[in-house]
This record gives sequence, C-alpha cells and structure tokens, in this order.
Amino acid sequence: MSHPQLAHTGAGLSLLGIAYGQLWLVAIVLIAVGATALTVRTRFRRNQTPGDR
Repeated sequence: MSHPQLAHTGAGLSLLGIAYGQLWLVAIVLIAVGATALTVRTRFRRNQTPGDR
C-alpha cells in the first residue's frame, strides 16, 4: 500500500500557507520566550532566596 505525498494532493501547500499566515503569532511567541529567558538569566542568583533582596 503506497501513501501519496503531501505535495501531490496540495495538502503540503495548504499547510505552508496556514503556517505562513500565522507568522505574527510565531513572532509573538518567540519574543515572549526570549524575554522570559532574559529575565530569568538576569534575575536568578545562586544561593539566594526571594526574601534576600
């Protein structure tokens, strides 16, 4: 039993179109992840509790 490829059915192009249309959402998620990583990197101090600030 052979399975047709996505490109032959047009589903590959449809999936690419949907992903491309949501680039704004991908950008927001990447910015949020980057901001969170930066905050953790700059705010985390070893051997310190939250009350030590």
